[in-house]
Amino acid sequence: MKKTIKKSLLITGSLLCLHASWLPVKAWISEQLIRYSWHQTIDLQQKIKPWLWADTYPIAELSFERLNKSVVVLNGGDPTTLAFSVGAIAPFNQTTSTKPFVVAGHRDSHFSFLEEVFMNDIISLADKHGQSQLYQVEGIDIVDASTGELPVLADDSQLILITCYPFTNISNTSSSNGNERYVITAKLL
Repeated sequence: MKKTIKKSLLITGSLLCLHASWLPVKAWISEQLIRYSWHQTIDLQQKIKPWLWADTYPIAELSFERLNKSVVVLNGGDPTTLAFSVGAIAPFNQTTSTKPFVVAGHRDSHFSFLEEVFMNDIISLADKHGQSQLYQVEGIDIVDASTGELPVLADDSQLILITCYPFTNISNTSSSNGNERYVITAKLL
C-alpha cells in the first residue's frame, strides 16, 4: 500500500513539474521561431509567419547596444501578438515612413528592460530589407492612458516605445489602476 502511494505521489509530482515547465519551454520555442522567421523574412524578402497558424509576422528588429538587448517586432498590437513579442501598432507600423513607428510590449516580459533605457541612448531599428536606422532617445514620459493622449506626432519619423507603468507592483492594487504608460520617444539620427 505504501509503495502504491509513493508511486502515485511520484507520478503526480512528475506530471506537475512537466506541466509547470511547459510555459517556459513554449515561450523559448516561440522566441526561436520568431527569430528564425525574422531572418527568413530578410533573406527571402517576403512575409514569413513564425508558425503556420500565426496571425502576425515579423517586420523589424530593435537593438539596444548599451543594454545588449534586441527584440523582434511583430506586426500588430493585439493581445495574441503581444503574448509572443512586441508589436508595431497600425497605422504607425511602417518602418520607411514619415510617420512615427510605434511599438508596444508588456512590461513584465518583452519590454521589461525599458526601465533601463536612458536619455540619449541609441536604438537601432532594422527593417525587412536588413537596413538599419539609428534613433536617439529624446524623451521618457509617464502618461495617463485613460485620457487617450499619447505623445505621437502624426507627421514625424520618430520611434515611440510604449509599455505599462509601473514596472514593479503589477498587482491591481496599484494607485494607477493600470492606466499609466511608460513612453520612450527617440528621434531619427
